[in-house]
Amino acid sequence: MGIILPKQAWTEEGKLLFQKSEIVEDFDQGREIVDSLKKTLEHYGGVGLAAPQIGISRRVFVVNIMPTKDYPQLPKIGFRAYLNPVILAVSSEVNSDSEGCLSIFYATFYGQVERSSWVRLQYRDIKGEEQIEEINHPFHARVVLHENDHLDGKVFLQRMKEEDFSKLYWEENLDIRKRNSE
Repeated sequence: MGIILPKQAWTEEGKLLFQKSEIVEDFDQGREIVDSLKKTLEHYGGVGLAAPQIGISRRVFVVNIMPTKDYPQLPKIGFRAYLNPVILAVSSEVNSDSEGCLSIFYATFYGQVERSSWVRLQYRDIKGEEQIEEINHPFHARVVLHENDHLDGKVFLQRMKEEDFSKLYWEENLDIRKRNSE
């Protein structure tokens, strides 16, 4: 499995974005998927990526969250892989922030989405061992919930409030297609 272009999300493989993904039973295959997700995320940038976004119908997503020059307040999480995640609990406390997606218009389209500020989830690591993690940072929780939505066949546009659609905006300078030509 190599790098699979997110722009394929609106082709035949794109149907996976709107279908529930299948659990990972073979953890060797799971590690291969994680490797492909990592390579794709490193190539295109972003803070998270789910298997359906690269044309694979498996319950796997990765995050790579680190402070940057433009966003020094981000937590230092680093690279993490989540296989067969199950959301156990979310906070009733929510926050609203802008979200984009590598699979939606080349990561240029953004909208306000309300999400829980913390989440507790159960998942398997790349060795297949069960883990339970409570994520208390609102941004990390947002990324995990966003990527988990992909495993359930949802994109962030489906989480937006109707009144927020008039506030959707474009960030053309973030177009991931430009990274291919650099």
